[in-house]
Amino acid sequence: MRFTSVFLSCVVVTAWATPVTYHSSLNSLDEVLLFDAPAFQDPDNASNSLVSLQAFVYLKQFDLTTLTSALTAWTLGGIGGSIETAVERLKLFAAVGVPGVSLSVGVAECSEQATLSATSGLPDLGLSATNASLGHCDGGNAFTGTLFNADDVVTTTIFPSGTNGFGVISDIDDTVKVSHVLNTFQFIKTTLFDNPEPVPGMPDLYASLIQTLNDPPFIYITGSPYQLFPFLRDFLKASFPNSRGPIFSQNVTLADVSQVIDVLSNPNDLLDYKLSQVDRVHGIYPNKSFLTIGDSTQSDPEVYAEAYRKYGDFIRCIWIRRVDGANNSNERFTAAFNGVPQTKYRIYTDEEIPGLALIDVAGGSC
Repeated sequence: MRFTSVFLSCVVVTAWATPVTYHSSLNSLDEVLLFDAPAFQDPDNASNSLVSLQAFVYLKQFDLTTLTSALTAWTLGGIGGSIETAVERLKLFAAVGVPGVSLSVGVAECSEQATLSATSGLPDLGLSATNASLGHCDGGNAFTGTLFNADDVVTTTIFPSGTNGFGVISDIDDTVKVSHVLNTFQFIKTTLFDNPEPVPGMPDLYASLIQTLNDPPFIYITGSPYQLFPFLRDFLKASFPNSRGPIFSQNVTLADVSQVIDVLSNPNDLLDYKLSQVDRVHGIYPNKSFLTIGDSTQSDPEVYAEAYRKYGDFIRCIWIRRVDGANNSNERFTAAFNGVPQTKYRIYTDEEIPGLALIDVAGGSC
């Protein structure tokens, strides 16, 4: 069982300044990013575990000239902030992917190495996504997977969970992280230059859900591109240390790295992308029930409502943060939640966040 296209391309590559070559194994010129991953029971063998692994293989050498010039123009425009910080967060947009590389990941607690399919060519250059077998694994709330045959130590965190019980699907921007999605200037500033801050009250709420939902898996579905994964992973590690989980993010491949600011501040429609990722979660954990948490800035109400209409009580509850300046009209929510019982969703304000911890989701309340 494999994902043929986990990452969705938003901008098609037309040319690369640096030529790429195909080879079957890593060499000293390659760098690897392993994404954190969910693990789950093999439907064909209950004693085995599968892991949904994703990786990006790219050349170590970067040409950051164009990216630095674009960011300098923004800072000269009054946005302020450190160019070095922004370049570090965005440097993967300038990375050149390497096709045809096969990878293997080992986990000390598991009996098998997990092998990924070879990294792809254009348009998803250097990316690989595979449901791979780990064999039998011994316990643990999280495993560390380590890449074989790499010059540097490359690891991933693997989050296993059982077949039943509850889980949490969460957005990131303006749901758990202050991002100011609706204000381009502020969004670029918080994404590229500022130290990220959690939405007040959300770390405590997510910590409470660990208790009330009996240690659910947390899966973060974001419209942010995969190139921001290291930044988002570090944010979750710092602000949500006990409710970390895999981050499902988009593939945004640029023909011209100078477009990065425009692409970040003007994302494509996220409805179809996020629905595809909820489908992916359902494929991994079809017998779980999920609390879904998002906000009103983009398409989270429509995404989660459509998922409920499709899967029923797989979507146990829908919580939507009401963000000032978004379309919070009754007409919007009435249309979005058409066919969804009012007992299944909640539109909450920031003042109501502490009270969400008191809701008995496991007992059937929303």
